Amino acid sequence: MIKYQLDNIVFIDRVSYIQSICRNKNVLHLGATAAPETINAIKNGRLLHLKINEVSRSLIGLDLSTEMIEWLSLNHQINNIHYGNIENPEDYPQENFDVVVAGEIFEHLSNQGKALNAIKDVMQSNTKLIITVPNAYSLKGFIRALSKHELIHPDHTLHHSPHTLKSLLERHGFMVESNFSYVNGGQGFAANIANFLLKSFPQLAEGIGVICKLKLNS
Repeated sequence: MIKYQLDNIVFIDRVSYIQSICRNKNVLHLGATAAPETINAIKNGRLLHLKINEVSRSLIGLDLSTEMIEWLSLNHQINNIHYGNIENPEDYPQENFDVVVAGEIFEHLSNQGKALNAIKDVMQSNTKLIITVPNAYSLKGFIRALSKHELIHPDHTLHHSPHTLKSLLERHGFMVESNFSYVNGGQGFAANIANFLLKSFPQLAEGIGVICKLKLNS
């Protein structure tokens, strides 16, 4: 057993933070349609792919949902998302990217290691990989558990802690440069209080993320 410190986590606004890293960069966005929440995300103005598109130099999305790829193309003229499984190396575009964004997708996968190996193949030594996932130590999650329920996407397979995410990445040839956490919003008095408190206790936020690069000689 080890004692892993959780004092190096910065509390951020997820969308604006990712935008700042993607600004004027060539970006690959994995899980770009945010299916099955695509339509709600569009209505609420929070579809991450559109937010990245506002600031990036170029943007290519990869996603499994042909239905939502076609819907976004027909209804919103978003034509830069292609079909592909991020666990399959042959599905990736063969281009050079400055940033790869994998937001809220690893918790859906059956084989995270296979996906990381595939991502490695499209990264250069200076490419940044951004991953965000649900936090195993979420304060809101613990409170819900005390009430004998959890609020979770039915397709999720895991929650990561900062250390498990770091260990997974290191096994597959990545090194973590920085850690951050964020909340997904929420409404009402209790949610507002919780979100305020989490600014002082970022290790207990709903989501955690890392910025990482390839290890030298990996």
